[in-house]
Amino acid sequence: MSRVGADRLERGKAAMDPSQYAQLLDRVSDGIYFVSRDRRITYWNAGAQQITGYSADAVVGKSCAEGILRHVNEAGRQLCLHGCPLAGVMKDGNPRSAEIYLHHQDGHRVPVTVRGEAIRDETGAIIGAAEVFTSRRPTHPVDEKRRRDDTSLDPVTGLAARRIGELRLDSLVRAAAEGTTSLGVLFVDVDHFKVVNDTFGHRTGDEVLRMVGRSLSNGLRLDDVVIRWGGEEFLALLPGVGERSLERAAERVRMLVENSWIQESDVQVRVTVSVGATMATTSDTPESLVDRADHLMYVSKHAGRNRVTGDRGAISNRAESPILGTELPWQMADVIDRDGFGSG
Repeated sequence: MSRVGADRLERGKAAMDPSQYAQLLDRVSDGIYFVSRDRRITYWNAGAQQITGYSADAVVGKSCAEGILRHVNEAGRQLCLHGCPLAGVMKDGNPRSAEIYLHHQDGHRVPVTVRGEAIRDETGAIIGAAEVFTSRRPTHPVDEKRRRDDTSLDPVTGLAARRIGELRLDSLVRAAAEGTTSLGVLFVDVDHFKVVNDTFGHRTGDEVLRMVGRSLSNGLRLDDVVIRWGGEEFLALLPGVGERSLERAAERVRMLVENSWIQESDVQVRVTVSVGATMATTSDTPESLVDRADHLMYVSKHAGRNRVTGDRGAISNRAESPILGTELPWQMADVIDRDGFGSG
């Protein structure tokens, strides 16, 4: 924003009652929040609550890195440790934008486009930053009543039920056999899921399955189909992809699940997934295709879990390790403060 534009905005704000200004921002569907120089959230609008699930009461006064949003990008970089758009904005005042994944209060990852702008005082000094973020996916998850009443949906996750998924699989396998489209398949299994049920109970186990399902869906394209295959298993159908695109998608969803968590009191409930990724051939049947993806998933299991195996072998994991716990990341032991978060 130009200095002239900023001056006009400030004059407009001065002429407007502060409560009117807040009400206006609350009518914006985008998420908007402000942070001070010490990275504490000072304002959080209704759009931010709609997209993230976090209310203003839950986040104002805290840092978004304090076990709340914990942004990661597609490559798995932990932006709370380095590369944070708001940190850059507060250093040089230049606007920044990025496509990232934020953490939803329900645990899953949400793809958003973020734009950061500096907030200045009357002298032009930077006193904070504003972030505007827009969801790249629908922000209205399937509610419990629809999951229960709609027989085309899995009642726990809200994903496509297996019988519906099998119909879609049949049609896509026929199309691949006829050469009218390519088809990639991901077979995804939650690692050590029984431990979650035994430790936290089946209610939390169901929440974890919803978390995994939503992170899978949000890591894929809108036209891809994610199916609750059974138990802790998911099947994803990716029509029109090539082998390299399939491998990138598989590693992306693995990374997103690893960076998802449910907060149970002081405990972060986390899981990982093992993934098998395969391309359909013209001679495949639905059964042979799923069996091959399932076999590759078990290769990932036997190799140590939390990894992807494709038709060409193990797929490299270049993502950074997740940030664990709810402390400020730049105050954790052995963390290099590359973005200068701790400098105040």
